[in-house]
Amino acid sequence: MQAVLVGALAPPVVLAVLALCLLGRRLDALAMGDDEARSLGVPATALRLSVIALATLASALTVSLVGMIGWVGLVVPHAARLLTGPGNTRLLPTAAALGAAFLCGCDLLARSAAHAEIPIGIVTQLLGIPLFLLVLARARQGWRA
Repeated sequence: MQAVLVGALAPPVVLAVLALCLLGRRLDALAMGDDEARSLGVPATALRLSVIALATLASALTVSLVGMIGWVGLVVPHAARLLTGPGNTRLLPTAAALGAAFLCGCDLLARSAAHAEIPIGIVTQLLGIPLFLLVLARARQGWRA
């Protein structure tokens, strides 16, 4: 049953993430404001609605499939931003790869840390909460500067 769900939900998620990655430069223009984006030829309203739809599609399908460990997608992009900077062209693929690597590492740890398999949600929370606090502390430093 789970393999059928993954097979059915993976293509729309992959397409949505790829589309978001391709829109990286336009998102950078939109980050400067609507007027600046329009002056660069970026349709601000249409882009904003498209990005919201694509991000909602990818998030909803992912969380519906994996459940509670989907919150990692809220923390990992902030860690990726610390590595790559604010440019969406590099940030989006880095965040996707970093999130996948984080979950693979958590899964490996959950399966091999004890004689019995530990639920992956526990491992992601034990590793993710310190990561979230680290990202929050780094963000606060930026707020004070």
